[in-house]
Amino acid sequence: MKKPFRLKLEAKKNRLKRRAGEVLRELGRALLLTGGVAAVAVLLLFGFDLTLRSSFLSIRETIVRGCKELTEKDILTLANLRPAANILTLNPDAIARRIRTNPWIREVFIGREFPDRLVIVVRERKAVALLQKEGGLYILDSNGAPFKRLESGDEPNLPVLTGCIREGVTDEALVMKSIALLLYLADAKDIPAIGAVSEVHGNETFGLSLFTDTGLCLQMGFDGYESKLKRLIPVMADLDRKNVKTSFLLIDLNDPTKINVQQRNIIEPARPVGAGKKYRM
Repeated sequence: MKKPFRLKLEAKKNRLKRRAGEVLRELGRALLLTGGVAAVAVLLLFGFDLTLRSSFLSIRETIVRGCKELTEKDILTLANLRPAANILTLNPDAIARRIRTNPWIREVFIGREFPDRLVIVVRERKAVALLQKEGGLYILDSNGAPFKRLESGDEPNLPVLTGCIREGVTDEALVMKSIALLLYLADAKDIPAIGAVSEVHGNETFGLSLFTDTGLCLQMGFDGYESKLKRLIPVMADLDRKNVKTSFLLIDLNDPTKINVQQRNIIEPARPVGAGKKYRM
């Protein structure tokens, strides 16, 4: 009975030795792997630190594109870039946010051209008209948004929208129709020479009326501007042949099949001095 017991005991000892050896080998592998990973991490950190310190990736040139109202200097001032900043450490979103604080800026795109060039592309708002509200004149963009109050130094020669605010409430539909008409006039080619549009007066019942810097008033209604202006061509040609000045004439185009021309007997809506003088169609 003693011999089998000793054999069992020896077998258990051998199994424990084998397991201990396996554990030590696995532990050794784990330590080697951990040491290898740590070494690689240290090398990567060291290399990254050297890269960040390297003058090779320092920004040497910044290109600004898309400026019209603003200057390249304005954009760089807003961007507030550190001198010789590393191109990898820049935060494009933060730079774009700083530039967008200017009301003229609609969109900003920041790009990197390795190794040392930063490109800033801006898209500015297109000023279309002026709208008087809250005691001041506001510049409207092509979407009808009053994005900036008119200040000294701004270009005031834009058409003024009147009749679009009643009891302190802006009629957004009239504003958008007025802007749509102005945008059409800006791009249209086969229309008569009516001069510079200085004002668009909106009326919820009778539609839009254009006032030009020559004193001409065109009652346009709400739609069909293209056909109405084409029907105006022979009318303007006939007035020119008869040497009739268009100053203070009212031409009703609401019904293009029956155009009515008469001397204006209405009071011209007031507009800010200097507005609309250079908005040529």
